[in-house]
Amino acid sequence: MFNKSIELGSFHRDANIAVISLLLKPGKDPTLPTSYRPLSLIGADVKLFAKILASRLEAYMSKLIHCDQTGFIKSHFSSDNVRRLLHVLDHTPNSATPCAILSLDAEKAFDHLDWNFLWSVLEIMGLGHNFINMIKILYSNPSATVITGAKFSSFFPILRGSRQGCPLSPFLFAISLEPLAQAIRLSSTYSPVGILNTQHYISLYADDILLFVNNVPQTLPHLLTILDIFGSHSGYKVNKTRSALLPLNEPMKNLNIQSPIPVVEHFKYLGIEIYPSLNKTVQFNYNHILEQVSNDLKKWNKMTDTFQTRISVIKMNILPRLNFIASMIPLTPPTNFWKKLNSTVSFYLWRGKRPRYKYLNLQRCKTDGGLSIPNFKLYYYSFVLRALTVWLNPDVKTSWRPVEECIVAPHRLQDFIYSNISLKNCTLKYGPVISNLLSVWRDVEKITNVTSMWHKDSPIFHNYKLLTANKPFSFPAWQQNGINTLGDVIGEAGLRTFQDLQSFYNLPGFSFFLYLRLRAAMKTYGVPWNSPLSPHPLQHFFYGNMETRGLVSAIYITLLKTTYKPLGIQTIWEKELKLADDQIDWQTVWNNIISSSKNPNHQLIHYHFVFKYYLTPCKRYFMHLTTSPLCTFCSYGAYGTFLHMFWECPKVYKFWTKVSSTLSEILGTTIPMSPQLFLLNDDSCCNLNSTEKKVWMAGTTVAKKLLALHWQPPHSLNQRKWILSCIDVVNLELSTARIHGAKEKTLMAWENAADMFTTLL
Repeated sequence: MFNKSIELGSFHRDANIAVISLLLKPGKDPTLPTSYRPLSLIGADVKLFAKILASRLEAYMSKLIHCDQTGFIKSHFSSDNVRRLLHVLDHTPNSATPCAILSLDAEKAFDHLDWNFLWSVLEIMGLGHNFINMIKILYSNPSATVITGAKFSSFFPILRGSRQGCPLSPFLFAISLEPLAQAIRLSSTYSPVGILNTQHYISLYADDILLFVNNVPQTLPHLLTILDIFGSHSGYKVNKTRSALLPLNEPMKNLNIQSPIPVVEHFKYLGIEIYPSLNKTVQFNYNHILEQVSNDLKKWNKMTDTFQTRISVIKMNILPRLNFIASMIPLTPPTNFWKKLNSTVSFYLWRGKRPRYKYLNLQRCKTDGGLSIPNFKLYYYSFVLRALTVWLNPDVKTSWRPVEECIVAPHRLQDFIYSNISLKNCTLKYGPVISNLLSVWRDVEKITNVTSMWHKDSPIFHNYKLLTANKPFSFPAWQQNGINTLGDVIGEAGLRTFQDLQSFYNLPGFSFFLYLRLRAAMKTYGVPWNSPLSPHPLQHFFYGNMETRGLVSAIYITLLKTTYKPLGIQTIWEKELKLADDQIDWQTVWNNIISSSKNPNHQLIHYHFVFKYYLTPCKRYFMHLTTSPLCTFCSYGAYGTFLHMFWECPKVYKFWTKVSSTLSEILGTTIPMSPQLFLLNDDSCCNLNSTEKKVWMAGTTVAKKLLALHWQPPHSLNQRKWILSCIDVVNLELSTARIHGAKEKTLMAWENAADMFTTLL
């Protein structure tokens, strides 16, 4: 079909139809056509063809598009634009000339793109005649219909715009904007904002465009002319009444400028509220999200949902919102922000009651005995550290790297975190963005207990850990020839000779004295120069890591695991069961909780048993809730400890005996009577295969659920109720397995288990 379409130059008329559904915008008048947001659905064949072209084009987008533009470009982030913007906000207040940021609002930018203009741009960029013709097939006589309820409108032709729902459209739109960015960068009448030795013209993310304007009275009219000329060719039209001009310094604020663009005190860019003051930007955005989260959790706290549901709300609703702010604003949050946030989340999780688990234990990974409740501060650290993929890789191009290189000079950006820079007055010298990254790096080194003082990438020059005459080394001749780090002068056999370095790096002979000083300093400061140096323990996350997908999660998990403290419950169980440290396989315990059921509430039952969640008579007695600590099951006068109430009590033990014998009969293997097996799910003493383990876990889940429901008077532990509940759980697991496309062997195991339980009634 695709080859035939390429030969004909178009798809069949019926294949190139888009179905448009209309959604009413919040708070808009439903009688006005402009109040609706159109959503287009294109055919699967057309979408597949576009996806093939998009996959080919994606690999070249970073070469075709300048780093000023980040939308839809692989390994580029919207946070790159905001990071650069923060540097502009930090450096322009002291400028003598009036500076401002112009935020453009386009009128339906995606829908107004002129196709002839697009074909010309693609041709100039050298995409090739054949590839451009294949793109034109997607735009050859397309049509659309609007669906209202169950009725379709008559078909109408589409004559302009990038197609909504098409995988290729984002790339085409980004390419169509590049001529505008190039025109502004090359314009002799446009005055950009300068920071040190860098010039800042424009920042683009799809149709969200920022222009950094210096000398506003002279520059703004020329800029609007450029926009009008570009719009006349491309179809791009600026909505001047909805655009915004933000003054950045006093000279600009004191101007009485007559501008067609409204002058504002703040504006919203990529979901972040931007103020001229960095401090106000941080305070507003972090406090606003904290207020939103607090209000939402207070509202949802009234709902009668389960503990597991509340954990899911935190993971799927609260965490993404906070991570967005953390990823976009790489600055220190307001004082006590994390404390207030954790307090709010904990209050919601426990419905305002006293927490039954330590918050740090809940934050552990499920495979390590936790419930994976997010540690928001560590996620923030991970997002801040993501910038090191740019710092430590000089070949990575971003819009903010040049300005940060100028700020940290004479240090190299890749050496900065290893140069022992004092945090005192760091913000004044290097700015809040860089000082915050350095501060987070120091915190992370403490958290991870990294003690690697010397490593391959330890800088030789401008390093305050390696001094000569109480000053850091500085010798441009060596740096220009490629010597910058200890790894450059220390080989596999240790410190290389001067003759070796001179030959390899073409060093001048008179620098031999520097070599002697360096060797003496290395000896003084304990550099192990008789053996090879290893990399920094954390460096593997960032150095040479061009693939940023999953990077934040990898950093987060590493940081999280370093915060673990020994679980006291493990020692308690080992003492109660009179077992040695290694007799309980705790990794098996945690893994079996995860695999016990697809139902998270069933998993939570096992978690509660392991951590002794339930208030037994002994616990209630010590909490002054009852007058007796004795067991309520039996009349033997035994203390109602957790182990007694859920295992040792004769009535309970009899119930477990029936459960064990029934499961042994169903599985055709002996299931021993052991609290280690039934209470902790440690089946390392059994040789159960995966399907047998699933059935055993289902039976154990039901038994624990019955005990949890009926261990207080009136007691009702009978085998029939257990069997009926087992049938329900097995049928649930069978249905879930079918939905998830489980193997035939697994389905057969569940079906056989259901039949076996049914025959026991």
